[in-house]
Order: sequence, then C-alpha cells, then structure tokens
Amino acid sequence: MKKGISAIISALLIIIMTVSVIPADAVSYQTHPRNYDFHYGIDVSKWNDELNMKKILACDVDFGYIRIGTYDKSGGHLDSRFRENVKKFVENGLEFGVYVYSYVYKPSDNVKCAKWVVKELKKLGNYTKNKENIQVAYDIEDAVQINALKYKKISRSGMHKSVMKFCNTVKKYDYVPTVYSFESFFYDNLDIDDFQKKGVKIWWARWPKPLNTKVKYKLNNGTNPDVWQFSCKYTINGGYYDTNVCYESFYDYSKETSKLKVKGLKDGYNLKGSEVKPSFKVYDGSKLLKKGTDYEVKYFHNTRSGNALAKIIRYKDGEYVETKTVEFLIKPAPVKILSKNSTRDEIEFSWNKVKSSKGYQIFEYDPEYKTYDKIDTVKSTEYIHFDLEADTTYKMKIRPVFKIEGKTSYGTETKFKIKTDE
Repeated sequence: MKKGISAIISALLIIIMTVSVIPADAVSYQTHPRNYDFHYGIDVSKWNDELNMKKILACDVDFGYIRIGTYDKSGGHLDSRFRENVKKFVENGLEFGVYVYSYVYKPSDNVKCAKWVVKELKKLGNYTKNKENIQVAYDIEDAVQINALKYKKISRSGMHKSVMKFCNTVKKYDYVPTVYSFESFFYDNLDIDDFQKKGVKIWWARWPKPLNTKVKYKLNNGTNPDVWQFSCKYTINGGYYDTNVCYESFYDYSKETSKLKVKGLKDGYNLKGSEVKPSFKVYDGSKLLKKGTDYEVKYFHNTRSGNALAKIIRYKDGEYVETKTVEFLIKPAPVKILSKNSTRDEIEFSWNKVKSSKGYQIFEYDPEYKTYDKIDTVKSTEYIHFDLEADTTYKMKIRPVFKIEGKTSYGTETKFKIKTDE
C-alpha cells in the first residue's frame, strides 16, 4: 500500500513539474493562426524530451531545426537526442536543418566548431547525405560573445568575420550556412547585408504578439529573414516549442539526391476536407518497388486546395536509403447546383460553397461560335442572369477560383442547363 501511495505521489509531482514549465500564455500549435502560403516549423533539442511525431505531424509542421549540441573551448558536446531526432524527422518526411549553440568567438575556434558539426553529420550516413538541402546554423547569443564585445576582446567587424569563418567552412562541405541570433545582436554586431550577399541564410529571433500571418516580416534593409522564429510558447502534446515561419520552401527539391522515378501521379480534388492521397508507382531504375516493403509515403498539405507533397521514404533491407519528394496539385471540388429558377427573361441558380475557393467564374455557352464565354466572377454562391430570351435553353458552367502561393488557379467546371419560361 505504501508503495502504491509513493507511486501516486511521484506521478503527481511529475504532472505538477510538467505543468509548471509551460508558460501561462502558451498557445496550442494546432490552433494558431497561419497563412498557408507560408511554411511553419519548430526547433528541438534534448529539452523537448522524446518527440511524439504523430502529434507533431498532426499540427501541420513543415520543418524543424535540430540541435546538434554545444561548442566551447574544450570542443563539441553532442545533444543526447540529436541522432534520434534526425532519424525521426527523416523517417517521417519532415525537412530539417541543424544548429550548434556556441560559447566561442575566436575565428580559429569557429573553424573547429564547423568541422566538428560536419564530422557529426557525416556519422549519420544516408540520413544526412542530402547535404545541399541541410541548413547548418550557428547559434550566437551567449554572454561569452556579448562580453567579448563589451570588454573589447573582439571588434564588431571581427565578430562578423569570425562567424563568417564558421559559415565558409560548412559551405566548403556543401551544407547551407545559416546564422541564428536575436534582433539586437544581428543589428549591433553582425553585417546582415554581407551575410545575404555571400549566401548565408538569416534565422531571426523576435517574438511579437500577436503573430501577423498576412504580412512578411521585414528587416531594416527591407529584405525578409529566411526563417523567422516568432514564438517560444506554442504547445504540442503538453510540451512547448520555439516556433518558426519560412516564407519560401525550406528545401529545394531539385537538389534532392534521389534517383527514384515516379509514374502515374495525378492531381487530386478537395472533397469535404478529407486527405487526398493519389496513387502512383515508384521505380528504382527499372525495378518496380512495393509500397510498405520498399518504401513508405508521407503526405503534407493534402487536406486543402493548393500544392501538396508526397514524401517517398525508401528502405532497403530495413535500413533507410533516401527520400524522394514529389509535388501534386489539389483543386477545389466542383460545385453542385442546389437550385434553378427562371422567369421569361431571367434565370437564377445557386450552388454549394467550395472549401478553399476565393470565388467562382460564371460562363454562358455561345451556340454561334460554340464556345463558353465568361460573363462574371462572383464571391457569393448564387447568381441571377438578366435580359434573356423567353422559352430558350441556356447552357451554363461554373468553376471555382483559388490561389496557390499567390498564383490564381481554377477547379473543375460544372456544366448545367436551364430554360426560361414561355
């Protein structure tokens, strides 16, 4: 009995401790406002404990930064969950970069730091072979660097050049150099223009409230950061995460190293918000691979209209080999005509609202030229067509209008006929 009471008390303490570390103003990641033209991600380390990938994927997370560890004068110290987290991200189709928290500032130490990071990445084999898509971020924000500047152990320009030593070293090994810091450190001690000129990505930390999902955050030089860390208080599965937004795709899929071939992939249609999972065949050379044995598929952005992704995760003899990303388009479902009414000189019709649609184009058939001519674009789900001839059958069609990353596209057309009264 005493053992049972002790176990209950221990469990309660764990719950209390867990609740206590979550900020009172924490926000659920799954319900936070977002702009689906942007891409959202988290950054993770051992402090997030074991990742629940099912919960993370359910929150529409696109990418993440994984802490590789810390680096000080004694060398690198690997994050205890780094390798586990990389494997979980890759095997679940999530895009990732890595970051190292720095306690050094001298150029020679930063070169050593970069080489340590590259060495640890290489140990992961196939999981990190797609080097040209892996951002390697230098996290500079510690009191070590701040005090070195304060007490003039290094100048502002010297600090920038030292960070560039790290960036140039990782770039030499074909990784994507990235710098992370908070707003004032970037502006006061680093040269953003020089970073951008030399192809170094900017991962920017600033936590405003609330997040503006409609406007891209701009730096003082008028550009956008490559990734903006906008919060540290979003929750997933009881834990809270630093949260990021990326305005462009986090990966350049044209740089994927996979040679897998995909055939038969077709666009899909958004029906009642359910997942769209088009079928296709995957080949390794001339060999047709078997789903569930040779590979698995993870889908992203496949419950709404727009561009969706299928991540083909290839295994051989039970070991991860590579990932192939293919893109397909999800169009709004065609409208359904709900009502049709007429008088001698007008017709009136209505249709259902199509999810994700920004409006609807109305067309009328011209029997002389045998073409459908657009007569209007509306946002409502009903239309009245005036000044028509009595006792005449009119052929009409409607198609939904939607936007993908700012570009206009169209759904499937619905054709119907309606006759005016005598």
